[in-house]
Amino acid sequence: MIDTRVSALTKTIIQKGTGLETPNYGTLCKVKLKISSPDGTILHNTEKEVVIGEGDNEVSETLDKCLECMHAQEVCSIPFDDENLCQELGIVFERDLKCEIELLSFSKAKEPWETTPEEKMSLAKHHKDKGTDCFKSGKWSCAGRRYSQALKQLILINNTLSEQMEEQEQLKAACLLNLSACQGKLGQYDFVALNCTKVLSLWPENIKALYRRGQAFVILNEFEKARGDLEKALTLDPSNRAVQCQLRILTEKERKHDEKLSKALGVMFGRKK
Repeated sequence: MIDTRVSALTKTIIQKGTGLETPNYGTLCKVKLKISSPDGTILHNTEKEVVIGEGDNEVSETLDKCLECMHAQEVCSIPFDDENLCQELGIVFERDLKCEIELLSFSKAKEPWETTPEEKMSLAKHHKDKGTDCFKSGKWSCAGRRYSQALKQLILINNTLSEQMEEQEQLKAACLLNLSACQGKLGQYDFVALNCTKVLSLWPENIKALYRRGQAFVILNEFEKARGDLEKALTLDPSNRAVQCQLRILTEKERKHDEKLSKALGVMFGRKK
């Protein structure tokens, strides 16, 4: 048996596979999945086809990570001690469950350099739409992965035609904004600010990007930057209630910060006396 580290996943090879190729993103795989309890009782045993990158749950993400480093006919086992994963499969959680994966066969997808700009654009739209479905279902991480994959496809397009460039930039801005929304839900405010900045480099007066970056700066206590973004957004759309509300939150945070600073300085100088 061979222990192999896959990102944060450790797999143990039970039976070596054949050939040199491994599945890539978008590959159609025929897989056998078996989960058993410590005493050997089989809790889940299924054979199915999966497309790497097309599953939108934790089980699919874990399976994808493993499949991308497997060879045809390889059998391996991975730790399976996550309550969420068990819930998704309808298995009662218990410690030391054993999960065996067998890659029966696969049809490898095209590599990025083998796809046309039109195919990349189509894939980008596909992942954006899937990301929106995930977001509406409250699957923030899955949605974020979809938007990231859409952006990856757009980055790989090498197209200089002005009409197509404009469409690509609009789609890129939409994906970045949607990704920032996912990151906001996950509390990743530094990344929210970063991705909104990328949008504003394309569309400097994008109100949604100004608002969302301003909101992130408020949470990060970057008050001056937050006020700059929010006031600019309000200038562009004076009746925007969300921006108005965020400015009130900012003003209150600034007031409390100033009070705290004033008290701290008072104590410091009081001690010197």
